[in-house]
Amino acid sequence: MTLTLYSAYYGSKEPLNREVFGAFTHVRRVLFTDHADVDFPGVEIVHDPLDGLDPARASRRAKLMPHRYLGEGWSLWLDNKSRLKRDPLEILETVTAGSDAAFFAFAHFRRDCVYQELQTCWENGLDDYRILRERERTYRAEGMPGHSGLIEGHFILRRHQDPAVAHFGERWFEHVLRYSRRDQISFPYLVWKLGLPFEFIRSLDWRETVQHDFLDRANRVPDFPRKHLAYQAARRFYHSIKGR
Repeated sequence: MTLTLYSAYYGSKEPLNREVFGAFTHVRRVLFTDHADVDFPGVEIVHDPLDGLDPARASRRAKLMPHRYLGEGWSLWLDNKSRLKRDPLEILETVTAGSDAAFFAFAHFRRDCVYQELQTCWENGLDDYRILRERERTYRAEGMPGHSGLIEGHFILRRHQDPAVAHFGERWFEHVLRYSRRDQISFPYLVWKLGLPFEFIRSLDWRETVQHDFLDRANRVPDFPRKHLAYQAARRFYHSIKGR
């Protein structure tokens, strides 16, 4: 099985993470970027202009639709803030053993409900409150159940040319363009609507596999106002004493 590691670097809110692929150089590595002057030795650079999109949405093109760009085989998406810690070929072999699924991701380390995710995105200024509220109203009106699962979108393993996975990716990007740019929000909704046969990764410990906060985003200025700051501080303290 062939495997491609890939990531994206758009805009100027954070630096390029040159540790994103870890120390693993024995597989193909690809970076999609709107920066024309990026130099990343040993990594294929795909220059991808914004074409009128904001950097957040432009970065989702390849993330959600690798079937358009990477050819045959498997791909492992790594967010620019992450650092791979485990051999990627070992990951592929372990995760796919005994499974017919073509899409794998870790379960969210803290939440399992899209409605909680919508609230968290609003509180942290990660998207326009009006868009997030519209999504909440739509999901509830259509009867989407709560606590139906969330993925960690910074790490996605998939056989991207699988027809169901490719179709899902096209629809996923449509929702990112039309609605919230937060793809972790539209993922469970579209799984519920389209029935994508995906699996949570349970055969690996995510902490031993990938460091998802290698670049600290705690001090990054969000595009929208933060809300409930005192409550957020109390919640962070609670999770810290719980070790989460």
